Amino acid sequence: MASNFESIQMGCDFIHDFACSACEEDGLNTEAQHFCNQCTKYYCNNCVPVHNKLYKRHAVLDRKDVKKWAAAPGTVEVLEICERHPGEALKLVCGDHDQLCCHMCVAVDHRQCFSIQHIQDIAKDIHKDPEFRQLPQRVAELRTHLEDMKNDRKKNGASLKKTRAVIVGEIKAIRKKINDILDKMETTTIQDLDRLVADQELSIKKDMDACTLMHDELKSIMDAIPNKESSDKPPLYIGFRKCKEKIKQANEILQNISKIVKYKITFRKNDGIEENLATMAKFGDINESNVFTKKTLPLFSQDHVFDSQGYHEYSVEMCSDKNRCDIEGVCELPGGEIVISDYSNCKVKLLDQQYRVADHCDVPEYPFDVCHIGGNEVAVCVNFRDDRRELHFINMTKGKLVTTRKLCFMHRSYGVAHHGNKLYISSNTALYIYTMSGKNIKKLYEDKSGGNTVQRIAISNDGKTVFITNFSNNQLITLDNLGNKLATFTDHYLRGPHGPATTAGHVFVCYFDSDTILQVDKDGKKKLATLARKQDGVLSPKALFFSSRTSSLFVCGSKDTLLVISLR
Repeated sequence: MASNFESIQMGCDFIHDFACSACEEDGLNTEAQHFCNQCTKYYCNNCVPVHNKLYKRHAVLDRKDVKKWAAAPGTVEVLEICERHPGEALKLVCGDHDQLCCHMCVAVDHRQCFSIQHIQDIAKDIHKDPEFRQLPQRVAELRTHLEDMKNDRKKNGASLKKTRAVIVGEIKAIRKKINDILDKMETTTIQDLDRLVADQELSIKKDMDACTLMHDELKSIMDAIPNKESSDKPPLYIGFRKCKEKIKQANEILQNISKIVKYKITFRKNDGIEENLATMAKFGDINESNVFTKKTLPLFSQDHVFDSQGYHEYSVEMCSDKNRCDIEGVCELPGGEIVISDYSNCKVKLLDQQYRVADHCDVPEYPFDVCHIGGNEVAVCVNFRDDRRELHFINMTKGKLVTTRKLCFMHRSYGVAHHGNKLYISSNTALYIYTMSGKNIKKLYEDKSGGNTVQRIAISNDGKTVFITNFSNNQLITLDNLGNKLATFTDHYLRGPHGPATTAGHVFVCYFDSDTILQVDKDGKKKLATLARKQDGVLSPKALFFSSRTSSLFVCGSKDTLLVISLR
């Protein structure tokens, strides 16, 4: 009897996204729960057993694979279904709200809108839309970025496990020096560590799951878009609009995930643990040390040419300064703080994320270049004629700059860069490589044709390329990591190259005498763009730093200000 079926008469108001094809032939309106690809028909739970008995080799999809269902003739394509009103087809666009609409959407939510158009009318030239033509490439790139983000998080998870092993080993080494009273302390400390690792791994899993889900959704919607130019235009337009929304969601997911570049855990031993054992509860503090980004940036290709979007100046002058600031070096810490070296006032200054001077530490003589070493540590070149030739290591601890150690050299130290646990030090005519403990590895390059032929240096992200500014001969020199010269860049109109900066294949250089900032190609052979000049606030620039957190270029020189150039 009909009452045994989960169906109602066709004349009722029930609307299903997919109706059972067999029931429709009997004048019934029953929601389909299955779809056969070979028959291209839909079946409810009551009809599908009959179909399966007749066609045992047919592949039948159930509701969990509904996105793979194809539309039978006379039904609404999956792509065209209104998400708010399943069963209704998307036929209209509201220009006032920039939304795809079905007739019910218009009747309920857009009755007062004036810009309602038929998709059929505005989708005619969709194939000619440049943005539509770029859609496959944009989706492919986004899916690649999502997959890369997922892989990075996977590697991060493995790194956390290795970090845990290192820290536990450190804990065990301490444990051997003391007696059985440490059992409780060991347990407490490792529990703290495991809790943080578990929290970090959970965060990583959530990031990976989010990337996987969005990756699959982008693929699914691209698979649903017809790829033939002869296809009906409305489905193409609808797919285009839905894909744009997914792209927006994917970018938001990447932005939220990328705020933390890397999950990290550190361990710091309690000093005097043997002497003060009785007063301590655990071996040391297990702390998270996540690397945050200020915001998510566009993923620029290596051949991307930057465009300046704005120039802002921030004062770096302090009340205690006796002279006009002369900034020789600048770099950024993982938390967004900026460290600059003020030559004329013999100070290393700390700027907060709003570029305000938050702290400083004095150095005995004139500070030159500064570079980030790792964590919150920087290295600063300090010289005074021929008497002082040093590299000072300064750490930011609780918002304060503290000098922790120094290295002494037999030559001057004007430029410094760090890569792969090696220090690259320039002496104005030669470039040396040292270990972190100050042992000289080798002289990588030398040029005695002038007094300032090896001024400042920058290392590519992969460590394979070294960029040197030759101030005496107005050149930007490119070396490989063996010291072989690869390229020499000059510009007839520009004088006094200073402070190169590199990031992810992009190279920047400033010109002291010409008050100019350039972008140069990754091989150091040709100019790509002029990013700033004197009229933009550039005055005798000496130091550059590109912030991947904010897509900004920090410019310092003979001014009391830090110039921040926003790039796109």
